[in-house]
Amino acid sequence: MKRRKTIEVMIVIVALVSVAALHMPAGNAQTSGQRATKVRIEMRDIYGALFVTVAGAEKKVTGQAQQAWIINGGRHVVFSSSEGAGGFENEGQSLHLYDVEKGNHKRIMSEYFIVKDVKEVITSNKKRALLVTMEDGGLGASYLAVVDPSRGEIFFRRWVRLLANKGDTIVLGFYREGDWENLDTNKKIRPYKTERQNLKSILQRRVIVNKKDN
Repeated sequence: MKRRKTIEVMIVIVALVSVAALHMPAGNAQTSGQRATKVRIEMRDIYGALFVTVAGAEKKVTGQAQQAWIINGGRHVVFSSSEGAGGFENEGQSLHLYDVEKGNHKRIMSEYFIVKDVKEVITSNKKRALLVTMEDGGLGASYLAVVDPSRGEIFFRRWVRLLANKGDTIVLGFYREGDWENLDTNKKIRPYKTERQNLKSILQRRVIVNKKDN
């Protein structure tokens, strides 16, 4: 008799759980796990339409992209665009984060320079950072920003190159104005100083907001 009651109670519990699952609000349901597998840009001139492939189908994200990078295992796509902060002949670009699951994007950086490359880094405490290399169209110098994809730009250095990125540490080399013209061809040119930064510490900094200069 006792065993029969126990079985009946278990049946009732299973039934209640099943009903609750059927009526679970959409906001609490598990995500579909969509991932971006490919990006493509149809260039018009400087910018073009960005298409992201998800589950074998292409979707247009924006009509104003120059480069794009898949990050976070395909959960997000980062792309460079206009809407920068000005700079030399208004060449400054912005960086945007596209959320594949939600289907929307937001601006996470607005700078005075041209975005050349984005590298995703995972710190030892499982935080995500983007190392953004930039360049200007006048001097041809290089710049580096660190961007927290969830918040925005949090670190910036002028006239530098990323010399090393190992674990949580990045090493930057600083160069003088006259170095940039021959830096790529003259291997004897060395940075006049280097700087080591810890990405875990950088990710605790406040967001940098650049004011438009024109």
